[in-house]
Amino acid sequence: MPGRRGGLLRRYWIKTLRAGWLLYLLVLAVFSLGLVCGALNIDFLPPGGMASLHDYLSAFLKEAGGGQVDTGQLARQVMYDKLYFMTALYLAGLTVIGIPVVLVLVFLRGFALGFTVAFLSRDLALQGLFLAAVAIMPQNLLFLPALFVGAVAALTFALLLFPRRSGMGGKIWGSLVRYTGIMVAVVAVALGAGLVEIYLSPWLTRILAGMIIPR
Repeated sequence: MPGRRGGLLRRYWIKTLRAGWLLYLLVLAVFSLGLVCGALNIDFLPPGGMASLHDYLSAFLKEAGGGQVDTGQLARQVMYDKLYFMTALYLAGLTVIGIPVVLVLVFLRGFALGFTVAFLSRDLALQGLFLAAVAIMPQNLLFLPALFVGAVAALTFALLLFPRRSGMGGKIWGSLVRYTGIMVAVVAVALGAGLVEIYLSPWLTRILAGMIIPR
C-alpha cells in the first residue's frame, strides 16, 4: 500500500507538473517568500528573545547529547503536527475561499524553516548549519515534496469550484475522489517524514550534539 501510494503521488506530481506548472511556480514562490521572511525576521528579535532561544537550544543540545529525548512524547507531537497540518491543507482545498489559506499554510511552513535555519546559523555559526542539516533537512526531503504536491492539489481542486457550470457535478465528484486519493498519499509521505524526524534526525543530532559546545 505505501508503495502504491508513493507511485500514485509520483505520477500525479509528474502529470500536474506538466499541466499545472504555474501553480507549482506559485507555491514555490510563496514558500520561498516565507523562507526569506523567516530568515530576515531573526534580525528583529529583541535581545531577550535571542537569549531565551539560545538557552532553549543549549538545553536541547544537552538533552540530545545525553540521549534524554522522550521518543514517545516526540512521536505523538510530530505525528499530530503532520496530521493537523495536512488535514488543514485538505480542508482548505475544499472551498474557493480556502485558496488564500493554502498559500498562507505554505508561507508559514517556509517562514518556520527559514527562521529556524537562520537562528541556528546566527547562534552557532557553521556548527548551526551542520545542526540544521542533520536535525531539520532529512525529514524535509520527504515533507517538502509532499507539501508542494498537496498544496497544488488543493489549489487545483479549489479552482474547479468556481465558476460552477451546469453539468459539472460528475466532474466535480470525480475530481474530489482523485483529490482525496492524492491527499491520502500526501499524508502517508508526510507521516513517513515524521518517522524520519522521530528516529533518524534525533540520532544524527545526538552524534553532532556531542561535538557542539554552545557559546
